[in-house]
Amino acid sequence: MRHPLARCAALVAAACIGHAAAAIGAPVNETSIIGRWKVVEAAPAPWTKPEERAGLTASGKHLLNLVVTFNPTSVQSKFKLFSCKRRVAYEPVELQVDALFQGNLPEPNPGAVAQRMGFPRGDVQSVDVKCVNARFTFHFLNADTVLINLNRVIYTFKRQ
Repeated sequence: MRHPLARCAALVAAACIGHAAAAIGAPVNETSIIGRWKVVEAAPAPWTKPEERAGLTASGKHLLNLVVTFNPTSVQSKFKLFSCKRRVAYEPVELQVDALFQGNLPEPNPGAVAQRMGFPRGDVQSVDVKCVNARFTFHFLNADTVLINLNRVIYTFKRQ
């Protein structure tokens, strides 16, 4: 039989882990941005005009294979806009599909567009990454894949 204090200590430890996860961008039992990620794809955003897509595809290529490391207190990247040496804040959010990418998914059915992009039905787990120089929202397709809009290009990041 376990000692009652041992059980209490285990519960306190579990609660602390949960609070620590939430503090770094991962609500309990949900995905986290913390870790090493690599840009594996760049595609024009679905709301762009057909005549803009070739130029956006070309401009998106410069970030392919970029590695970004999200630490609890900083973000490391060779791309200056994603680099944040201090005071980074992670705020997990659940967004309805019509709010993805700042509400830019095309009408009349942004949900259908989101599903074609690979998002599950229902609310989408996302995380706002706030830094001194920028703020980005990363949308989770799954625990190891996130999408972000930057200058009308959708970048796909894979966990490394």
